[in-house]
Amino acid sequence: MRSIFTPFFWAFFTALLFLGTFSTSAPKITPPERFFPVYNYENDWLVYSDQYKNYVPFSPGVNEGTRSASLYIDLVKNRRYFLLLTSDTESYLFVEGALQNRIEGNSWQELSIDSLFKIYKKDELLVTIYGSEGVADKIALLCNKKKTNEAIGLNTSRPNFINIKPISFTPFGNFAVIALVLILILNAWIFNLNPLSFLRLINPIEFFNSDPRDQVSKINKPYSNTIIFFALITAMWMGFVLVFLSSNRLNLFSVNNILSEKPNTLLILGDFLILSTIFFILTYVKYIFMLLAGNMLNLDKQVDTIFIKIIQSSYMFYGALFLIVFTVSFNRATWIGDMRPYILLPFLFFYFARFVALYVVTKPPGALINLYLFSYLCVIEIIPLIVSMKFAL
Repeated sequence: MRSIFTPFFWAFFTALLFLGTFSTSAPKITPPERFFPVYNYENDWLVYSDQYKNYVPFSPGVNEGTRSASLYIDLVKNRRYFLLLTSDTESYLFVEGALQNRIEGNSWQELSIDSLFKIYKKDELLVTIYGSEGVADKIALLCNKKKTNEAIGLNTSRPNFINIKPISFTPFGNFAVIALVLILILNAWIFNLNPLSFLRLINPIEFFNSDPRDQVSKINKPYSNTIIFFALITAMWMGFVLVFLSSNRLNLFSVNNILSEKPNTLLILGDFLILSTIFFILTYVKYIFMLLAGNMLNLDKQVDTIFIKIIQSSYMFYGALFLIVFTVSFNRATWIGDMRPYILLPFLFFYFARFVALYVVTKPPGALINLYLFSYLCVIEIIPLIVSMKFAL
């Protein structure tokens, strides 16, 4: 028995040794010589799920057919590091959904984390590689540089730089289109209802018309249909601007307390209608106080004229602001957060300019009445402005 076991053992050992000479070890990931790896993202790949409308971890056997794989890169935690990407086949690099560059097969794409943080000003960045199916041939490494050479990152001055931004359908973008359609319908309806008054109200020259025999207030009253709908459209424009600023983390007048926390298109539209209603009601509450102050200062005959000019000027200012905000809302405006200290300057300039213009346009003869008019405009314009600016931010 022993004589049979010994030859069998040596035969098995020899065969194992023979096969071991032909075995190959798993390929070692070797980044360029000037880098040494800090972290491998091989277990962090994500794919977009249509079911959950979000990115979910890549599952072998389930997502093998997908041609794009994504990663969330922490830019704050990984400062001074480099992100190195490669693929066995030709692939394309997307950052935050925008096509940035082409990655040639078996070549490394080097991205400086510091450069990415300076360009995008975000704490976390979505990086996507689009190419062959699965993630087996895709490699993403977080590396440190051995030498103090200049970092290679995304730079818009590169000759082969591509910046093709796909059409993105966000809840705010969908809402902006709906709001635009509603406002255009209201404007068209007012124009068909009273084209003469509409054209005069949107004409900036009419605002400076001081002829008492040919003013817009002679054919319109604050409670007429045209002025009511002009005030409503102005309130909608104001509501739109406030919703836009709130969506970009500029919480004016603490409106986030009444806005939805996780908004979709319908919730944003509901918030917009609520704010528009509030602004419309405040507009006519202001008119009531204007009447009371006008009666006290014996300026009741000029209240209607001043109110209509306020609506007219607000319509033009917020209309222009709406068009600017509507255009910006479809672009990645990362600079808005940096504009927070200056966001109120256009409003301050407009309201002070309107105060001066109202005094000049509606100035009656007589020094005593001029003093009353100045006091009246301070009550209805300057004092509310000061109070608003105090609580705006």
